[in-house]
Amino acid sequence: MSIFETIESASDIRKREFEKNNPRKTTTKNRIPSTIRVSENVPQAKIRILHVLTSIDLSGMQSHIMNLYRNFDRTHIQFDFLIPRDPTPTGKEFPSSDELLRHRRAGFFDAEITRLGGRVYAIPTYNSNNLFGYTELVNSFFAQHEGEWKIVEGHMYSAASIYLPLAKRHGAITIMHVGSVIDAELVQKIRRANLTAPILKEDCADICFASSIGAARAIFGDIAVDARRIHVIQDGINIQNFLYNGKIRDAFRNKLGLDKTYVFGCVAQFHKNQNHEFLFHVFAWMQKILKEDPTGEYDMLKGLPMKLLLIGDGEEIMHAAQVAAELGIIGQVLFLGTWGNVYDFYQIMDFFIYPANVNGAPAALMEAQVSGLPCVASDTISKDINLTGLINYYPLTESPESWAYHILDELVKMGIVAPAGSGDDGYYDYDTLMNLHRLLSGSDDTNTGSEFDQKSYLLNRSASPKMVERIFKNAGLNIEQEVAFMTRLYQNIGAPAPDKEKERTT
Repeated sequence: MSIFETIESASDIRKREFEKNNPRKTTTKNRIPSTIRVSENVPQAKIRILHVLTSIDLSGMQSHIMNLYRNFDRTHIQFDFLIPRDPTPTGKEFPSSDELLRHRRAGFFDAEITRLGGRVYAIPTYNSNNLFGYTELVNSFFAQHEGEWKIVEGHMYSAASIYLPLAKRHGAITIMHVGSVIDAELVQKIRRANLTAPILKEDCADICFASSIGAARAIFGDIAVDARRIHVIQDGINIQNFLYNGKIRDAFRNKLGLDKTYVFGCVAQFHKNQNHEFLFHVFAWMQKILKEDPTGEYDMLKGLPMKLLLIGDGEEIMHAAQVAAELGIIGQVLFLGTWGNVYDFYQIMDFFIYPANVNGAPAALMEAQVSGLPCVASDTISKDINLTGLINYYPLTESPESWAYHILDELVKMGIVAPAGSGDDGYYDYDTLMNLHRLLSGSDDTNTGSEFDQKSYLLNRSASPKMVERIFKNAGLNIEQEVAFMTRLYQNIGAPAPDKEKERTT
């Protein structure tokens, strides 16, 4: 059986368990067959919103927007998408949207957007040499579609100070949205281009918001954030999808040959700011230390089979594979690409490593926590997202060797032992397993607080998923909570202010 068939079985497992646990809540939805044109089946929404993105491929920002899109009541709110494309294949400098779309590879979310009732448009890629032609073309685009969108929401920073004022000129309310993570290189590029000030001008974005306080400060600056001009709305996630599921873990690990293997993981696109090369050096050092270990400090870990599982794609993937080969670890690294059901792959992992050079609150670290994974993350990451105590921060200024020692020390603290020393209990020794008694007794299910035995929880991720679910819901990080908030925001933007004088006389 291939891994594709395994993924299908994982979906079946989730469906069966949901129906078993929620027999009265399961509802039948009328799904639109992919063979039928969406325009004939999707009700006309009251509000259409145009999202300006760098692409509609699978990555962090796009995945989150699609997650919102799936959960909105689309009879009231509908999304369309505008993306930049290289005009070279068309033979024209400024081709139309239709011409650009005919000469492109379909994006990961194309088919789903169509099924949900959305539309995709394209404009030529902006660069400093085509400013006037780009401006004229974008102005023409919004003139042709005037009145179609109540809101234009920009997620593409490079040209936001051009396309947002033009959208506003043609009657749309404008939003500038900054994602949950911002890499240092992008911040410097934006500051050099002096785009921050135009984005904050009144004729650009009516509303500015960000998915984390760190990202808000990086792009909009401390003055704007401290003056409360920037609204911070943390991204929500489908908590149920990421809660630990032992059946899916066993199915995936079995098919990938990882039954007795300790799996380190990372979910990130292959770009320089995600620091995969650094991660490979850390992983190589971990194995070197265990092999040599002259003091016997890590005897309990010697012989522990280890793999590094990576989910993601991107421009740096071939370079990353070359680095792994040069370090002699290519046979222990699993490059699994991008998946729509990324939540199932967290189940495979035992430990999450995130050494990215970014600011903000990465969704991957939120998802890893919900899955019950111990995490080591770079110290540039927001401390506010460490809701469970599962994230251990370590400085990026330290060497890969130092990171390797730090992670191995964490494994020792957790009581991890190589299979040869752990008998039938997997990675854990008998004394450590005895510490699970409180959680396994079920007492955790009635605990309404946010404190729990972290060490015990790390050793048995299935012990208290209800606790983790409560923590994240209490923090307002459920996707349903974000959808409710954004629905109110979209519906109230541009609504006429109440007549205070009339209110007083009625």
